[in-house]
This record gives sequence, structure tokens and C-alpha cells, in this order.
Amino acid sequence: MTSTEHQSYRENVIIAVLLTCVGLAFYSIGDAGLKIIRARLNFVQVILIVNIFNIFFMIAYGWLSEGKKAFCTKKPKLMFLRAVINQVGMICSVIAFPHMHLTTFYTLIFTSPFWVAILSSYFLKDALGVRRLLVILFGFAVVLFIFRPGGGIFNIWSFLILLAAFFNGCQLVVIRHIGTEESRPFMIMSGSVMSIVVTYPFLGDNYIPPTLYEWGLFLMMAVMGCIALLCISYAIQMAPSASIVAPYHYTQMIWGVLLGYWIFNEVPSMEIIVGSILIILAGIYLIRSETRDAVLKLTKA
Repeated sequence: MTSTEHQSYRENVIIAVLLTCVGLAFYSIGDAGLKIIRARLNFVQVILIVNIFNIFFMIAYGWLSEGKKAFCTKKPKLMFLRAVINQVGMICSVIAFPHMHLTTFYTLIFTSPFWVAILSSYFLKDALGVRRLLVILFGFAVVLFIFRPGGGIFNIWSFLILLAAFFNGCQLVVIRHIGTEESRPFMIMSGSVMSIVVTYPFLGDNYIPPTLYEWGLFLMMAVMGCIALLCISYAIQMAPSASIVAPYHYTQMIWGVLLGYWIFNEVPSMEIIVGSILIILAGIYLIRSETRDAVLKLTKA
């Protein structure tokens, strides 16, 4: 590698990491907006409005980025399966979200890599290995210690978020099976359409007219989500490897602490802080291990 190529490689890595961090910061701000809205509005109504905004912005983004291809798929069954799984996970998250600290929410969501490793070994026949299995068991042991039955943090809401993390892991495995050739805007839109179809019949008399401030929060969440998606998409495209930017997803914990304290006066307990650090380290190990195995497979091939 020449000095010019090395400089270009370095610049791409730096830009990709910065875009990932910025995108995740926007996602976290959107999460904070969701928590504010859910304090007053019914979860069915919130899901409906959020997904209507998502569809609007994804249509615009898909048309500008991919044209007609953004509204087509060659794998409708897998897209449908992913939309169903996404719907279940979203319902769990939105119901439990207002009852939890942001840091607690992210700590539990960060167990997704453990679920991905387990599910991939079964459905995609990925080798799990003794070390990775021990790391997974260690991660769940940390979660069990933090949220042990009888502890002050263990409740139905933490269980729902853990369930959401499981379905998020299922969703990621399905996305891996779908591959990279399918349209990302179509994937997101199909999930949003599924959410509207499933939740609308349950709206009934639960609709509460949002205030102008709440409509502003909905718009902010949609814009933030769109910008975040663009940032992370470009980051993955620019990074020499997805494994370079993947560990930076855990920067959401930093935003969770800052936004939780600044907006909601939430102070995480020492158990949550230590536990989240251990779960993050275990998750990073799994990400690195999975990437290393993928590289070895390509080398042998």
C-alpha cells in the first residue's frame, strides 16, 4: 500500500466512524423524543404516526437514491417475515419505553449480538465455538445479575425490552439471509406498512389529539431517523469493512446517559454502568470474532 493509498484508507475510516457516531446520536435523540411522547399518548397511536412519517420519508429517500428499484423486491416472503418480526419487537419496545431509563433500555438492547450469534448458529449454520459460547453465557449472566428476580430493576418492562432485543436479533438474521442486493428503503417501508395494518384496528377510542409540540417531536423523530439512516448507510459504504464501524454502535450508551440525565433527570445505578460496560465488551468480541471467521472463510474459498 502506497502512502497515498494509506492516507485515503485512513480518511475513509475516520469519515465512516464519524458518520456512524453522528447517525447513532440522531437515533438516540429520536429515542428521547419517543419517550417524551409516550408519556401521554397511547402506544398504538404512537406506532401509527411514527410509521406514517417513516413511509413518507422512505418514499422520498428511495425515489431519490434508487428510483423505481426502491419499490421492488425479489424476496417477498423474507421481506414479509422481517416485517412481522420487526412489528413484534417494536410493540415490545414502545410499550415498555416510557417505564425505563434510557441507559437500562440500551443495556438490554445491546444483548442483540448474543441472540444473533445463537440464532445464526442454528439457522445459518455459523460455527459458534466454545469461546463465543462462553462469551454469550457471560453476557447473559451479567444481564441476570443486573436484572435478577427480586431486584429493583427486574419487572415486566425490562422483560419486554429483553424480548425486543431477541426479536431484533431474529430480524438481523433474516436481513443477513436477505442479503445486500435488496432495497433498504423497501425493507423499512414494508415494516412500516405492516405496523400500520396490525395496529390500526386497535386504535379505537384511544386516539388523543397530539399537541403542536408533539407533532413537532414526531417530525423531529422522522427527520432524525432519516438522517441517521443516511449517515450509517454511507458509513458502511465508505468503511473498508463493516467490522470497523460496528463496535461504534455502542456509543448509544453514552448518548443514553447524557440524554437521560439532561432531559429526564435519570442517574444510572452502578450496576447498570458496570453491567453495560461488560455487555458492550462481550458484544464487541462477538462482532470481531464473527468478522474474523468470515474473513477466514473467504480466504479458504
